[in-house]
Amino acid sequence: MVNPSGLSTLLRCRSRFLLIIIGAASVSGLVGCSTRLSNQPIETVEPKNIPTLSTEVDDNLNFQKSDPIPESTPFPSPPPTQSPTPSMRGPLVVGTSVAGRPMEVFAFGQGPIKRMIIAGIHGGYESNTIRLADQLIQLLQARPDLIPEQITLYILRSLNPDGEARSNSYKGRVNENLVDLNRNWPSLWQKTWPLEGCWTYTYVTGGSHPASEPETRALMNFLITYQVDALINYHSAALGIFPGGQPPDNRSIELAEAIAAISDYPYPPIETGCQYTGQLIDWASDMGIAAIDIELTNHDDTDLVQNIRVLQTFLSWSASVAEDGD
Repeated sequence: MVNPSGLSTLLRCRSRFLLIIIGAASVSGLVGCSTRLSNQPIETVEPKNIPTLSTEVDDNLNFQKSDPIPESTPFPSPPPTQSPTPSMRGPLVVGTSVAGRPMEVFAFGQGPIKRMIIAGIHGGYESNTIRLADQLIQLLQARPDLIPEQITLYILRSLNPDGEARSNSYKGRVNENLVDLNRNWPSLWQKTWPLEGCWTYTYVTGGSHPASEPETRALMNFLITYQVDALINYHSAALGIFPGGQPPDNRSIELAEAIAAISDYPYPPIETGCQYTGQLIDWASDMGIAAIDIELTNHDDTDLVQNIRVLQTFLSWSASVAEDGD
């Protein structure tokens, strides 16, 4: 449950924006249903090239505007009369980590429907999710026409840059405060939780209170400010596709089913008996955002071809169910 001493007020409006006051977390502000958080402005920087990719990625990805999409992907060529989607914007620095490292978002398209892909919530321990994000950024930089006219897509390449910098082993899972950032969200939050069926390689916590970590607060701010409609949070490894909400909400279930239909990721996901608390996708569901976790097949591969299909489905997905009532 949410700790009342850490979260003074959490009010939800049907259009999924809210007044958040988190005393110790230093996040406060009235978020109107069409306005941004004025007290935590998002810093934008001049566009530049995406982060340098590893040799492995560069060997597999040297996309040019004239290149076909990799084998087995269903992207059509744009009709000759279609205007190209505006090119990549970014990186946008949307916050900093505990250690002061930037959190960078790349934006594609200018449509009214906002979608988001999030990688690296578990830092270097799940570094293949970050490499996948870099690959998708490189692809879309070369092929901006792949973004539908009605869509704006944001890609956060690493939610946990401190863990990414620290290690590609289990030591890179947490942020600089030893907090598991996927346990820090104001939804069914607990500082600690039963360990049965859960990840136990080293000691981690959910933070001192909900949204105690600057990485969490920065992404909360971004999702609300930019009115994101749906998101994919990439993890590794092997457990499949998890829809947001406990119990899952209808829109998140529908998104999970759409992705499962074109991928090899297990759905329903493999259950280990773990009690999931403080998760990003559950908080997103609380806010009316369709949200899913996708677990890559292992800790090494990015499943690129499969995830280009996932990308296309995600960008073209339109929920057929009504939003849940309060």
